[in-house]
Amino acid sequence: SSRISNSAHSNSSQHSGNSYFTDQKKGEVNELKQLLQNVSVGRDIKKRREVIKKVIAYMTLGVDVSRLFSEMVMAIETKDLVVKKMVYLYLCTYAHANPDLAIMCVNTLQRDCHNEDPMVRGLALRSLC
Repeated sequence: SSRISNSAHSNSSQHSGNSYFTDQKKGEVNELKQLLQNVSVGRDIKKRREVIKKVIAYMTLGVDVSRLFSEMVMAIETKDLVVKKMVYLYLCTYAHANPDLAIMCVNTLQRDCHNEDPMVRGLALRSLC
């Protein structure tokens, strides 16, 4: 009888452990969304870069971060080339899933195609294709 209750207890703790990690990921994506919307993070280049780096890390791990699409579109308006590269990578990954929102960044991509920096022009052209 005690073996059965211990077994049931371990199964329930494993189940709650799995749901904890699932909820934790959702919580982290929501936290990233709030950080991207935060004005002070937007002004601090290093903080913004770190937040976007986390978004890309989650994306490469297979975590669905498509909920952050509109915030990432807003983050494309920057002079920081590293941030632009990461945002363009994100947009190329999730644009097919969000075609209506992807249209929002076409104007910025076209503007970047006329940028004086050849790196920015190349990134914009590659992203448009």
